[in-house]
Amino acid sequence: MKKKDLLIVLFLATLFLNCITVFCQESNRISPDSVMHANSEKWKVKQNKGLFGLAKPEFGPYVTHEVAKLDSPVIKKKTKDSSWAGAEITSSGTDIDISKFLTIEKTKFYRLLLGQQSDTAETVFSISSVSVEKKQTFLGKLLSKKDEGKDAVLDYSRDISGIILTGIDETPWNFFLDDYRSGSRQTAGNFHPSASISNGYLKNKTDSLYITLFSRYEADITFVNSRGEHLAALKFKQNPVYMWIRNDIEASYQQAIAAVFAVIIAIKDL
Repeated sequence: MKKKDLLIVLFLATLFLNCITVFCQESNRISPDSVMHANSEKWKVKQNKGLFGLAKPEFGPYVTHEVAKLDSPVIKKKTKDSSWAGAEITSSGTDIDISKFLTIEKTKFYRLLLGQQSDTAETVFSISSVSVEKKQTFLGKLLSKKDEGKDAVLDYSRDISGIILTGIDETPWNFFLDDYRSGSRQTAGNFHPSASISNGYLKNKTDSLYITLFSRYEADITFVNSRGEHLAALKFKQNPVYMWIRNDIEASYQQAIAAVFAVIIAIKDL
């Protein structure tokens, strides 16, 4: 065999052995999702939807005893962004449209009680929504021959923040869900809405958990701690809804995570 051919054979053999080594290492490596699934049960969520968009979810040992809007003032701010005037000419005549574009900010407060055999967690949270809307002016309504399509919600987004108190842990937990899109609220730009969360966190004085959107399994969001361990996951965008919460973590962590998941499901279609 020529020297050149021998070198090529040796190179290919070395490359093959390296590939085998890497493959074996990847095969033996346990993913965070695998650890989570090995130490948790897959719970199917019974949503128990109410008349006004709120749901009272049940899953595993947890039951939502109450979820309701608090009897507190709604914080509201309305900003006029711009005005618009136009006319539509058809065979039936001319229709005038005089409208204004508004940004409407609202904050409403809610309370959720989630119980299990040994404890009940109380969660007080706020929904801060931002709605971009097109509305007819008073003059526009007087001049318009038809009102259909003159008023429209162009975009709708909301942030959720709250505090969780449990009997297991005297230290309160705080959580935040960024840009939680409703699964049922249609806008002019989205006729087929789907529930989604951009990011978020759950934390107390000593630890922080963060939401990641990546999972090797069917989950839509996963709670991850500072060590990169996956502690819980939730599939909520489409029905049926499922979740996993590791049973080898502290009871206070399990209860706080369950409370956040209950909030997510309770207001999914609000």
